[in-house]
Amino acid sequence: MEKEYRLKDGGLIKASSPQEFVSKLREGSKFDSHLTDDEYMKVFAERFKIQTGKVIPLDTPERFLKGLFEAGYVRII
Repeated sequence: MEKEYRLKDGGLIKASSPQEFVSKLREGSKFDSHLTDDEYMKVFAERFKIQTGKVIPLDTPERFLKGLFEAGYVRII
């Protein structure tokens, strides 16, 4: 079942799985859309830690998405 995710910056992603969420988040990136999903999660998590001090797990798309929820970056609408 597809869910709608609202990003802190106002963006909206519709995805049926955490993997699809990561792919769509990457595809919408201005600078990093050329990376693989795994590379993108790493770059995103590094940048997020620098900006917020919060650590986002990046070993699986499921844990990555859960970390973004817990950090307040994304919510289901």
